[in-house]
Amino acid sequence: MRKIRIAVVAALVMTVALMGGAVFADCGKVGCQYGGKKGDLESKFYSKAHLFMSNQEEIGLSDDQIAKIKELKMDVKKDMIKRNADIEILAIDIKSALYAETIDVNAVNALIDKKYELKKEKTKALVAAYAAIKEILTKEQKDKIKSLYKKGEKGR
Repeated sequence: MRKIRIAVVAALVMTVALMGGAVFADCGKVGCQYGGKKGDLESKFYSKAHLFMSNQEEIGLSDDQIAKIKELKMDVKKDMIKRNADIEILAIDIKSALYAETIDVNAVNALIDKKYELKKEKTKALVAAYAAIKEILTKEQKDKIKSLYKKGEKGR
């Protein structure tokens, strides 16, 4: 009976120890909030949009600027959904081709090339969107947002 209790306690301790990392995992508020990894380009874009929109009064965004930011954000979101779906479909096609009895290496390589070409295009689109959202603000507004950001960093 005593051996069973020790085994159960040991199993519980192991379970808690193995799950501990997941409990304390943190990918950053904005990265997790927008479905990306902390620091990836897509999260960076959405963070910038969120920063502008949450401080719109302090930096003096016009109605036109607000509309442009919202439109760009929605356009990027739709574009990323499409691009990610295309990339995922290619990943499935690659796995499917690898299940074949005899693997056509040239065909698989072509699928891989196509997948990474799509990833490259996605990254370039995100860079263009990031540049576009920064261009919506005037020089004075950019200075205001920088000072607000610095103030927030000191408060943490």
